[in-house]
This record gives sequence, structure tokens and C-alpha cells, in this order.
Amino acid sequence: MNLIRRLPELAMAGEEWWFDVTRGVRTAGTAFLKDLTILSDASDSKLYMPVRPRRARQALRALPIRDYAEYTFIDMGSGKGRMLLLAAECPFRRILGIEFAAELHRQAVENIAACRGIWLRCRQIESVAMDAADFRFPDDNLVLYFFNPFGCATMRRVLEELRTSLKRLPRDVLLVTIFPEFEALIGAEGYLRLCRRLHRCHIYRAYAAGDFRPGRRI
Repeated sequence: MNLIRRLPELAMAGEEWWFDVTRGVRTAGTAFLKDLTILSDASDSKLYMPVRPRRARQALRALPIRDYAEYTFIDMGSGKGRMLLLAAECPFRRILGIEFAAELHRQAVENIAACRGIWLRCRQIESVAMDAADFRFPDDNLVLYFFNPFGCATMRRVLEELRTSLKRLPRDVLLVTIFPEFEALIGAEGYLRLCRRLHRCHIYRAYAAGDFRPGRRI
């Protein structure tokens, strides 16, 4: 009976092991803040846990976009870089990870360099060591990915910066949330609306690309 209960856990461990072995990387395992060198205030942050590859691919396939090459993918709290490498299986314009734990950032840089090219359809992949609350969004169409990397205070600052960025330059932006915990915060933002609901994944859009017009208020 105990083995039956553990089957989902064992299946996930096997999936993670296969991902790392076939790509020559090391993305598995959780990490606790007390064991890490944090580049800013960690009071609003949580432990690092990588996304399950199957769940990440489901979210990427569900994105309501026609051409990945027209979008920059950004992982807010990218850890060891697993999601960056999974996103690189799609032909995004470029892929960016934001990580404030020095050790996780260094591992992500190593993983990006080590990943076998046969798996990559996007080769413009970068991990940046900084606090997500201080990040300024590039002027691209964006896919923003969140796997509960921080708490409400930081999420609120990120959403405020996104609102400011969209006011300055209206463009198509999608938010992907895995095991969503910020529905109330995101729902309170008048410029975001839920456009896809999957099992343990919500996808929000800051208006459709065709809705943007010069001078339109957001």
C-alpha cells in the first residue's frame, strides 16, 4: 500500500532524473534559503523547488500565441534553470531567468552552458542574478512565468512595474502561474484577465495583441 501511495512521487523523481541525464545538467532537488547566499532581502521568499517537466510543457503548449519567436520568455525566480531549458524547447526570441540566490544562479549558468544543443530551439538563454522586485521589463512581447518564487509583497511590486511598463509601451504580455497562489493580487489588476485555466496552472493576458492602440489607456 505504501508503494502505491508513493507511485506519483517515484514517477516525478524518474521524470526529473531523465531530464537531467539526457541533457547533461543538474536541476533536481529543493534548496532552502538558510543554505543560500541571498542577494537581497529574503523575508518575502520561499524555498526553491523545480517545476516538473511534464507540467511545464503542458503550460508552454497551452500558451495562446501563434509564433513563439515574437516573444521573450522570462522566469521570475529561475533557480537552477530547469524552466529556462524547458522553455528553450520552444523557439522563443530569447529566454531570461531572474534569480536572487547566488548559488542557484551559478548552477543555472552551468546548466545553460552544459545543456546538449539537440534539445534547444532557442539558444539565447541567460540567467541574471538580481531581485525580481528590481527588474525592469524589456520592450518585447513577453511570457512571464511564476512558480510561487516569492510572497505577496514582491509579487505586488512586480505587477506594479509591469503595469508601468505596459503604460509606457503597450504590447502583448502573458503571465503563467504554476500552483497559483496570487489569484487575488492578479485579479485586482485591471489590465490582466484569465484566458486559460489548466490543472494547477493559470494563464493571464494583458489584453490581446490586437487590442493595443497608440494612446490607449491601460
